[in-house]
Amino acid sequence: SNRVSEFCKKISHRVVLIADENVPKGYREKLLADFKLRDIKAELLLFKANEKNKSRKIKEKLEDQMIKMGCGRDTCIIALGGGITTDLAGFIAATYYRGIPAVYVPTTLLSMVDASIGGKTGVNTSFGKNLIGAFYQPRAVFIDTSVLNSLPSSEFKNGLVEMIKHAIIADENYFSNLNGKFNLEEAIAKSCEIKKSIVEQDEKDMGIRQLLNFGHTIGHALESASNYSLRHGEAVALGIIAESYISLKLGLLSQSAYDKIRAIFETHDITVKLKKLDKKTVKNALLMDKKNVEQTPRFVLIKDIGVPHRSTTGYTSGVPEDIINEGLDILC
Repeated sequence: SNRVSEFCKKISHRVVLIADENVPKGYREKLLADFKLRDIKAELLLFKANEKNKSRKIKEKLEDQMIKMGCGRDTCIIALGGGITTDLAGFIAATYYRGIPAVYVPTTLLSMVDASIGGKTGVNTSFGKNLIGAFYQPRAVFIDTSVLNSLPSSEFKNGLVEMIKHAIIADENYFSNLNGKFNLEEAIAKSCEIKKSIVEQDEKDMGIRQLLNFGHTIGHALESASNYSLRHGEAVALGIIAESYISLKLGLLSQSAYDKIRAIFETHDITVKLKKLDKKTVKNALLMDKKNVEQTPRFVLIKDIGVPHRSTTGYTSGVPEDIINEGLDILC
């Protein structure tokens, strides 16, 4: 927290801490106390971070509070929480007074390796996830792994799924490491490095960055169709299995690579089976995916662990409907 306040002192006169109320109180208070020590005016805005609250309505409410507090362009927003918090606070920073600085302090494994890196911000709507947002890079991201000690194992698995995804699209050695006992700090650094290098090549998601959507085309549709009763990590794990199976069925991926992908989730006790699946709702949700071309879903496919498939049209491919169905059937 020392480094956070030291950094903010250089870029702004005033700080608004937008925090998830689930973050331990002591953690928020330590940050606020540090700002006080450095004579930076700091205020706290709390919200309950869940997918329902990642909305235009909550964004408006927080912005109105900032306007009433007299926050101007000299204000820096600090997002303290998981991916929902960085997505929402980052979007506020992108649009408040047409853009003020943001600093992220991610507190979950998922937000450390995923949401805090790459500059995607946004909110959900009743039609689907993240449909309204902006590309907006934070000035800095501060990762403190000690905060993970208080995370429940389900939250830890949420992040681990994204790390497995990074390995599948970019690095077979990393995949092997994640299969055994691994050093968490090194793995977080590796995931951040993979995501950062992809984003730097394609910030606005027109080409290679779409690789990061592996598992997410079906994953987001499952989340949306379940009305967010499925956790993000569970949904993406299911999406990775389904999209790997689609890759297998299209003759791109070998059976042995597919089996290894299934097995790594079992190793970490991550569920990749659904009790029931309403295919129609999931397919309707697929029609809302941002990668769609002419309202047809497009998928990131893989040739091997660490080797994505590149087609003539880039990193995503159209898939025949019967094969999409087979991919969804494998989840039940």
